[in-house]
Amino acid sequence: MIVEIRGIHFENKGSELMLYAVVQKLSEWNNDNTVAMRFKAETFRKRAEAGLYQLLYSDRKSHFSNQVTESIVNFLPKSLISSLGITTYSKINAVLDASGFAYSDQWGAKKSAVMADLAKRMSKQGKKVILLPQAFGPFDEPEVKSNFLQVLENSHLIFARDPISYKCLVDLGGSSSHIKMAPDFTNLVKGRVPDYFERDKKRACIIPNVRMIDKNSANVADSYLQFLEICTELLVEAELNPFILVHDFADEELALQLQEKFGGSLEVIIEQNPLNLKGILGNCYVVVSSRFHGLISALSQGVPCLATGWSHKYRMLFEDYASPECLVYSLDSREEIESKLKLIIEEPSRSGLIARLQTTGMEQKALASEMWTEVYKVLVA
Repeated sequence: MIVEIRGIHFENKGSELMLYAVVQKLSEWNNDNTVAMRFKAETFRKRAEAGLYQLLYSDRKSHFSNQVTESIVNFLPKSLISSLGITTYSKINAVLDASGFAYSDQWGAKKSAVMADLAKRMSKQGKKVILLPQAFGPFDEPEVKSNFLQVLENSHLIFARDPISYKCLVDLGGSSSHIKMAPDFTNLVKGRVPDYFERDKKRACIIPNVRMIDKNSANVADSYLQFLEICTELLVEAELNPFILVHDFADEELALQLQEKFGGSLEVIIEQNPLNLKGILGNCYVVVSSRFHGLISALSQGVPCLATGWSHKYRMLFEDYASPECLVYSLDSREEIESKLKLIIEEPSRSGLIARLQTTGMEQKALASEMWTEVYKVLVA
């Protein structure tokens, strides 16, 4: 079986972690299963290192242009095709979309239009289209709604990550029997701790997110750096040795701004490997994060988190992990931040919170495993 994986961005380590999860799961089912990614997505080396095949495809929508692409590949020596791991859409059995959060008014109509076109073509060719667990909506903009309704009608399975996303999908008005709910599936991926990280030292991790600035209201955007500063000051006072973790390359500048606010004294870790990122987070005393997958990596390993977010997916995540009190809403309120941080780092509330995270973490992993069972049934049907 050859499947295309979509929606992966290597510069986003949460997205890359989803890729690892997909590759691992398909290999677990059958070593001969192959995951492919479009040739324009990242570099050849990046795709090859991730164990991906190179999917050749013409961006032009005409059937003729893709026939030409197929003909070129067929003309190449089979040994070269095999050594380079090249494939085309004629060989693809299914498309798995792991966008995380792309289909919404907040991201505009283009992303949903591209997916609508792909889903229609794949469906006509008898190929499976599955949208793995992610956040959806709102769909109030007419063009976004129209586009995604076509995705809905031409997909075999769609998994919403939370009740609000599920409702957004059902409210589109199309067929809904194939719409399911399942949590983010990176909770099943095991991390590893890099040698340079002191796992026995009590440390607090701060993960900034530039989306808190460019996807939020002006008031929230203006308060975000102050929020990170307050959190850092409180963690220093609590002697928790805070450090900054860059979970997405886009956040590096923001991380350096925060470091500068403290005279360069804060360590900044820029880790390339998403498995190492998860390993680091699993060995922290507390995590302050606005990156969704940074939060999942910590929460799913029983590490308490203080968070703020820019969409409904954050609130839903903390409800899944029975810790909604750990989400901060007033970013400029030192009183709120301090009171919620104390719940996380002081006893007896800390032990109770960890116990809840461990219980809900097992529940979320069981639900993610059930999701993969449903995906398997559709792929082999």
